[in-house]
Amino acid sequence: MKKYVTFLWDCFRLSFVGDWRYHLWMTILTLMSLAGLYAYISYGLFSDLSDSILEELETLQVVFAGQGMDGVEQYLGDQITAPASGRFYYLVTDAEGEAVAGNLRSIPRYEQFTGGWLGFQLALLQWGETVDVDFLARPAPLGGGFDAIVARNYADIVDQAGLVIRTLFRAMLATIVLGIIGGFFSAATTLDRVERLNRELSGIIRSGPGQRIDVDRQKGYVRQLAVIMNSLLEQTESLMQGVKTVSDNIAHDLRTPLTRMRNQLVQLRDRVSPADATQLDSIIAECDDVLATFNALLRISSLESGGYYSGSGRVALDALLADVVELYEPLAAERDLTLSFAGGGSAELPGDRDLLFQLFANLVDNALKYTPAGGRVVVSLAPGNEGYWLTQVHDNGPGIPEAERGNVLRRFYRLEFSRGAEPGHGLGLSLVQAIVRYHRGRLILADNAPGLRVEVELPA
Repeated sequence: MKKYVTFLWDCFRLSFVGDWRYHLWMTILTLMSLAGLYAYISYGLFSDLSDSILEELETLQVVFAGQGMDGVEQYLGDQITAPASGRFYYLVTDAEGEAVAGNLRSIPRYEQFTGGWLGFQLALLQWGETVDVDFLARPAPLGGGFDAIVARNYADIVDQAGLVIRTLFRAMLATIVLGIIGGFFSAATTLDRVERLNRELSGIIRSGPGQRIDVDRQKGYVRQLAVIMNSLLEQTESLMQGVKTVSDNIAHDLRTPLTRMRNQLVQLRDRVSPADATQLDSIIAECDDVLATFNALLRISSLESGGYYSGSGRVALDALLADVVELYEPLAAERDLTLSFAGGGSAELPGDRDLLFQLFANLVDNALKYTPAGGRVVVSLAPGNEGYWLTQVHDNGPGIPEAERGNVLRRFYRLEFSRGAEPGHGLGLSLVQAIVRYHRGRLILADNAPGLRVEVELPA
């Protein structure tokens, strides 16, 4: 009996007295990790919400440019009466500010947010009672004196975020309870395991969604904790996926009727006058541009939701880069630019050749697009950190400010100097990042002094 009491006292003294600083730091690190996970989830949810509003505004602008107000009214009529109506609210006004289309007759009293965003409330009938619902909105000009406002209900986003908070809170309580029990009965060993688990969870937060804790490597109470954390990761990832699915469905659903409309225009072009045919060619080109955007969006979503590359194919990276450079050499010569490839020997790595080709083609195309005449674009390949190949694409163009390097990886984000100067929709670097992550690589944007240096590290 005395030996048992002595054992309990030693466990108590070691766990709660001698190592109190360790427990304090472990608690702080756990809370920071959970807070970082929540911040990441919240940012992803609201980023997808704002992206969907911007996509809808861009669609309205494309419809107006091709079909005028008649096309906009028809499009809004279809959207408002669709089975999923209520997700978006629209208002189109003329030069006098009078409402001419949409399911909003006016904008209620709103709050002005940063970046041109608006926030307001609408009284809606839900489940037999009137409730105030929060909306996020963004105005944009259509042209010809017409302006459009697209608003979306973000009550579901708030509810999902609340669910995440509650889930995180329960997981935190479970973590504390399990930590106390484990520390009391096996102080030194259990604390070491918790520390390794915390490092793994922090690495998962930095790596992004799709990662899970290796439960088989854990033992005892820490194994139970890992199971709980994996369950939390699955729940939160499911919430994020639900929001992403909304924007992906929009792109998918609009692609089919747009493709059908394009084909009808092609058929019509052969039966009209040359002048009208020229105008139809312009409209068809616009349709192709929008379809390319939809396809890029769906490709990014497919890569982000498909986990990591798990195939057995090997790619000769040096030969692939040489092919990319050879493909773009005529374009470089046309723009009075020098394009060269500095190889680092034979390099083979696991990967999808088509995706990797698209990755580096996008980077070279961007470099050529923004480098002024007489400039130089260099593609290089060399061994990187242990177990990696490092590919660099650098130029002496305007570069990207350090504060903007994270933003340019977001969908539809474009720098101010590039808007209107070069065609595009701000999806190129988003697709590059998705392909790099798919191959378990790392993407770094750095200063080339002058210009931009893009570094891609891929595992060998």
